[in-house]
Amino acid sequence: MEPTTQNSKRWLVPAAFLCVYIFWGSTFVGIRYAVRFITPGFVSGFRYLIAGLVLLGWTALRGRTVAISRYEFLRALGLGLLFLTCNNVLLGWGERYLTAGYAALLAASIPLMIAIAESILPNATPLNRTGWIGTAVGLCGLALLLGPVLRNGLVNQTSGSADRTLLYGTLILCFGNLFWVAGSLISPRRPSTLDPLLASAWQMVLAGTVNILIGTAAGGWRTAHWTPGVLAALGWLAIFGSLVGYSAYTYLLHNVPVAKVATYAYVNPIVAVLLSAIFLHESLHGSQWIAMAIILGAVAIVTASKSKPTPAAMAESEAG
Repeated sequence: MEPTTQNSKRWLVPAAFLCVYIFWGSTFVGIRYAVRFITPGFVSGFRYLIAGLVLLGWTALRGRTVAISRYEFLRALGLGLLFLTCNNVLLGWGERYLTAGYAALLAASIPLMIAIAESILPNATPLNRTGWIGTAVGLCGLALLLGPVLRNGLVNQTSGSADRTLLYGTLILCFGNLFWVAGSLISPRRPSTLDPLLASAWQMVLAGTVNILIGTAAGGWRTAHWTPGVLAALGWLAIFGSLVGYSAYTYLLHNVPVAKVATYAYVNPIVAVLLSAIFLHESLHGSQWIAMAIILGAVAIVTASKSKPTPAAMAESEAG
């Protein structure tokens, strides 16, 4: 990353934060819309393949090599499959049954899961008292959010199809979140010597290709409805969600303290809820609003504690 002057930072830093907050928050809405018409494998696949190829092309045009070693290839493939295939395809699948705001709120719990996992792994930095307080608060928020879902969809045998659908989508997203956590834990333990944007480009190209193959195997070409709205959603996800959003994120990691960059984790759900209400006419309801306030507050507490996501882990992942 090239050095940035103080004058340019005055507007670049706020602009980069705005991009990460709004564009990454909007990806939940774009995915929610697109999966109504095409398979989740295609939504994730075309998005990342386009973004990855553009990044590789840009790197080549700047006179830099895009070739990588066998180790870097396998690393990019493994992390790409965890972050962008297992997590993102499941996110799209889950959003066929859930609102964008609810899905974003479930994703906001990932930093809590990473903090807990990091505290119990060998040679990891344990949570301090503030971190454990934030984690406990977050778990209470998750219990408030998921309690009615589990009770009505699993325990209550007389529940309706809507409750079952909500439970189904919730389980899919929770399972997908585990892959993001796994990737976040593995990434810093398998260091890379590549420029972060180049590493990200290869992850997107490789995972995007796999996702398209998954969509093809699921009969995606036969069932797809390529409406103008779908093409616009894919373009938005590829350009603003991946290219602009990730570039802004990488810039912030090199110019702003990590704790401040990590604030995206509790701003994105708010943006997703607002945009979902505006464009999709969806909203949280009842206790979900209270759960959102508790979970996002807990993420803020954990982020502010000494146990923060490492730059290496954050630089390898992309929200949404």
